[in-house]
Amino acid sequence: MLVAASSGADIDGAAVLEKMLEAEGKVVFTAHQVTTLSKGPPLTSEQIVYRAGFKGMRTEYIAPPLLRGEIMTDDGHVLAHFMPRAKMVKLRPSRLAALRQRTAQAAEAFKRGYLKVELVGRDRIAGRTAYVIEVKPARGGGGPARKFWVDADKWAKLKTEDIAPGGAVLSTSYYTRISFVNAIPDEKFRFQPPSGVRTEHMHRRQKLIPIQKARKLVRFQILEPDYVPPGFRLAGAAVIPFRGSHLVGLRYTDGVSSFSLFETPERILSRKFLERLHKGPVRPGKGVYSWRRGRLNLTIVGHIPSDQIRKIASSIGTRP
Repeated sequence: MLVAASSGADIDGAAVLEKMLEAEGKVVFTAHQVTTLSKGPPLTSEQIVYRAGFKGMRTEYIAPPLLRGEIMTDDGHVLAHFMPRAKMVKLRPSRLAALRQRTAQAAEAFKRGYLKVELVGRDRIAGRTAYVIEVKPARGGGGPARKFWVDADKWAKLKTEDIAPGGAVLSTSYYTRISFVNAIPDEKFRFQPPSGVRTEHMHRRQKLIPIQKARKLVRFQILEPDYVPPGFRLAGAAVIPFRGSHLVGLRYTDGVSSFSLFETPERILSRKFLERLHKGPVRPGKGVYSWRRGRLNLTIVGHIPSDQIRKIASSIGTRP
């Protein structure tokens, strides 16, 4: 049962967050994990997890039957996802590398005062004492929040909740058992495909660069919004080769959530999609909003309120 934090606590939310972010790249453990995704039809899965900070991670799915036997390994460079039903291994850029970057961004956002952190209680997770903190954008803006249950000794995250602006829980992940160890062999974080399994290489994650540099790499005008939700700032731009031209993605973050603004010349998109854009803004999925501005096609992708998406879109003129 969650116990409210007393005003006389000897540690505050800021200190817990700082220790949690520091431990993220160092803690070594094995655990049994339960994850529930509430968006759309709820889906709960169980995994055995091996984690060695940013050095390596291995996830073995044991439930439900549809996912049982799938394995994901990440050695900090490449993520391999083995799907036995499809007899396939998909190779992607490392999630741990991205996590390292997000952890550094969160630490910087907190340092600059962009994040509000509150110690809201204490709890028991996986038989261990945990501090419970809630992290929100300091200036509001309607974005989601995150709640973390942090081990009071090792400072590892024992449970995480992603919370929508209205308070609904979007996803939950927690450990039912956890054992902290000194080391895990490197071989655990590499996957050797069995014979008869095909390998598929996914696209490499694009690095973010300053927008000034991005403007020198493309032949079209990159537009920026005059309005972004309070607390959000530009993290950088990605320039992606696309159909003989480029697609530019501007990423904005408040340290907790993020959204991206994608821009590309209208001539390189499909005719059917262009016809839809000519009739007005298109929203093909939740958190996705597409429209035209001059000769550019623009799309906003992110889990932020729809009124904020529209306000961002309407603030984008035809000047850089």
